[in-house]
Amino acid sequence: MNPKRADRIATVVFWSLSMTTLAALLVIIVRILSKGLLKALNPFFVFGKPEALKAGGGVLPMVVSTLYITVLTVVIAFPIALATAIYLAEYTRRESRLTRVIRLCIDTLASLPSIVFGLFGMSLFVIFLGWGYSLVAGAATLAVLSLPVIARSAEESIRSVPDTYREASYSLGASKWTTIRQVVLPSAFPGVITGTILAIGRIIGESAAVIYTAGLFVRKIPLNPLRTGAPLSAYIWYAQAEARIPDFRSVVDGGAALLLIIVLLVNFVARKLASYYREKKIAG
Repeated sequence: MNPKRADRIATVVFWSLSMTTLAALLVIIVRILSKGLLKALNPFFVFGKPEALKAGGGVLPMVVSTLYITVLTVVIAFPIALATAIYLAEYTRRESRLTRVIRLCIDTLASLPSIVFGLFGMSLFVIFLGWGYSLVAGAATLAVLSLPVIARSAEESIRSVPDTYREASYSLGASKWTTIRQVVLPSAFPGVITGTILAIGRIIGESAAVIYTAGLFVRKIPLNPLRTGAPLSAYIWYAQAEARIPDFRSVVDGGAALLLIIVLLVNFVARKLASYYREKKIAG
């Protein structure tokens, strides 16, 4: 086949696939927002307390639970994932048996269904450790779930830093750890943030893992991480499947729209921060 014709065909195919993906995303967003946007923007719904048996309840404790458990999860998972990425990218340049085992564990974690993490978290954190249904139990479970995403993206970002940066640092007498801390990690930071954003999006929208560990319904805003919480994604499932709420359809649609808005806002803010950091680094 003529190279130019092959190039045109490939261009059309890739553009078509990209537009199909974009169209699917837009259909999902438009459908969710068209059903629940008015409810999600209602201040009585966003800032109100939920009702168990009558209509007109809100979701403020669920929104707080979602943000609370997301922050706890990142605090637990990020240092472990970053340390793993640093070890794999900087201290094991050659493949070893230990490196292969670590990669196998990461790949296995990434491929497990979320329901498995939920059952694992319930068995270990809720029952064995005696934490009960709590925000910290849910956060620990979600931390295990999000480790592969953060670790893999951080490793690739660290590996993408040119070796000339390291060599220049070593030539000035810096130690390996100083080079990693002051040269490699700042350069890899935007990529690390991107991977963390992907993990945060999954954390916010995850339901199966928190149903068995964090809780489904609370009336008050949870302040103690050892108390039961109710992330918005779990409450949406609860309202749809088990609750006796007369207006459950409205609550589900509004909760889904609000959850989508939260995910979009978190992604937007995080990407803006990463871009600001990148521009500041280039300007500096």
